[in-house]
Amino acid sequence: MKRRPLITILLALSCIASAVILGVTPAYNSFDNSYADNLDSLIISTLRDEPSIGTNFRRSNIEIDSTFTRTVFRVPVHPTFSKTMFHYALHKKLTRFKIDSPARVIFPEKDMYIYVYEDGTIKSTIRLITTEPNIENE
Repeated sequence: MKRRPLITILLALSCIASAVILGVTPAYNSFDNSYADNLDSLIISTLRDEPSIGTNFRRSNIEIDSTFTRTVFRVPVHPTFSKTMFHYALHKKLTRFKIDSPARVIFPEKDMYIYVYEDGTIKSTIRLITTEPNIENE
């Protein structure tokens, strides 16, 4: 009979410890193959929504290891194209999915590399490459 209060206290402490561990442990994220396709389709739709880009981009995959490939988009843009505004529009769309999109500007070429970054991994890269304007002789 004397052990019942001790067992009850130990059971209550183990329940509290379990609740704390459950609350502190991050959620398990399983790898979903369709996620990469959805992310790429979101990037492609953002590129196509931009009138000056349309379908003028190349998409390639770089194999990182046997289970992961990174998508690289190479987008030639006119020197007057606002890369910052495009980056901002893409960032707004990706923020809803809790995906970061830091960018790096390359000088003197004025190119911009946007990295679609989640959970410490770069999922995709968008390279906005400044091209020389075509000058037609009249």
